[in-house]
Amino acid sequence: MKLKHYFLLLALGIVLLAGVALFATFRSHPTLFYVTEGFVVLILFYLWYFYRKTIRPYDTLIGGMELVRELDLTTRLARSGQYETDIIVRTFNDLLSRLRSEHLRLEEQYTFLNLLIEASPMGVIQCDLDGNTTTMNPAAREMLSPAIEESIKSLPLGEVTTVRTPGEPQLFRISHLSFPDRGFQHPFFLIESLTSEIRLAEKAAYERVIRMIAHEVNNSVAGIISSLTGDEAERLTALSAFVTRFADVVKIPQPQLQLCDLSEEVDACRPFLENMCTQAQVQVDFQLTDDAIPVHLDTVLFQQVLINIVKNAVESIGERQRAGDGTLEKEKGHITITTTPILAGELPQLIITDNGHGIHASIAKNLFTPFFSTKPQGQGLGLLLIRDILTSHHCTFNLHTDPIDHLTRFTIQFPKK
Repeated sequence: MKLKHYFLLLALGIVLLAGVALFATFRSHPTLFYVTEGFVVLILFYLWYFYRKTIRPYDTLIGGMELVRELDLTTRLARSGQYETDIIVRTFNDLLSRLRSEHLRLEEQYTFLNLLIEASPMGVIQCDLDGNTTTMNPAAREMLSPAIEESIKSLPLGEVTTVRTPGEPQLFRISHLSFPDRGFQHPFFLIESLTSEIRLAEKAAYERVIRMIAHEVNNSVAGIISSLTGDEAERLTALSAFVTRFADVVKIPQPQLQLCDLSEEVDACRPFLENMCTQAQVQVDFQLTDDAIPVHLDTVLFQQVLINIVKNAVESIGERQRAGDGTLEKEKGHITITTTPILAGELPQLIITDNGHGIHASIAKNLFTPFFSTKPQGQGLGLLLIRDILTSHHCTFNLHTDPIDHLTRFTIQFPKK
């Protein structure tokens, strides 16, 4: 029961007692009756004054508490004119002003941090106290892959690991961290792409090594070849050519981009690619869309990429044939080159599919690393050349063997024009 209800009960009790007293003195003591009546009026007036000065301000304070509970920090209490109550009102209004300022500061800080997390190039995954994912920013959604998800599940709190995604030249650093809040440690994950930094460091390292080796070998060979004849001279010439191939990798020019139609550029390479596949007894199909696919390309560098990809596919088919796989003898070696029309919200794509030997999961993570090759005589330059050219075109790409249909697909996505 509220305090004002107790007050009303008290006032009602006093009025009843006064009524009884007035009734008792009405006939026997007329003078006392009027005195009592005057006294009752004074008591009623005092009760009304007491209510205004005490109970009503009390109700006002209770209403202010309700506003705080509902987080209405803009309303202020009016002064009642009662000294003690006004002290409480002033203190209460000052407290509301401070609470509102702190609330606005925290709200601005929270909004800023949310916007910062949303715009951050680092992936941020927030978890609840049980480790279940609650939210993630756009960068995390873009980076997330099965390999990263698996690493997140097994990464202990406070540890850091690096993950190379299979089939893609992407390297990520994952940190499992936490922050204290209200006495609890809230876990979260940071995902940082190291691809560009590692790529630049690798390129700088192998450029220095290759230039030094090429310079020393070619200088030495040039002086020796002139004094030799026959097989020895041929072997040294082959050695010089071998080293020169490495040097060519670091001499890739910056792309001179121009607006082209992707299907037309692929079709321009058709005669050379068909001749390459025919010599290897491999069937090649071109499934090029009739829709225009405008992309920015350096046509010369793009042809090098396409030729190297198809060459690798032909060699993979030959490797499978040499392995004596009977299924390939039935279906023959087959390469399909596909361009996909641009749909709403999607990027232009070029897909080269082959039914060759395929890529084993154990080596998929090492693709596109410098000088890595599974071929006995391979130098690991083909995929390195492809990687550097496509990266300079700001393309994303993926090379993997589908575990269901066992076809290998090299998928290239071109940026929007």
